[in-house]
Amino acid sequence: MIPDARELHRVITVSVHELLETARLEAHAGPVDEARLARLIFRAAAPIVQSVAALTEAQRGKMLPNIVRVMLAAFLEEQGR
Repeated sequence: MIPDARELHRVITVSVHELLETARLEAHAGPVDEARLARLIFRAAAPIVQSVAALTEAQRGKMLPNIVRVMLAAFLEEQGR
């Protein structure tokens, strides 16, 4: 079952927003080491991965460029705030 494009876009955007907000908060508390950053990224990626988990590997591969584009757009939107 292919996820609804609008819902997937929402999940990606929210995940990126939460990642950046959490990283900012963590940075205020002190340096964020590589392990902590990896945990933040893993936690932010989980909803995105879950949204496409039911797809075949080929379907996920076809969607990957669009997922990356949405992630980058969400990142730039967040940086513009």
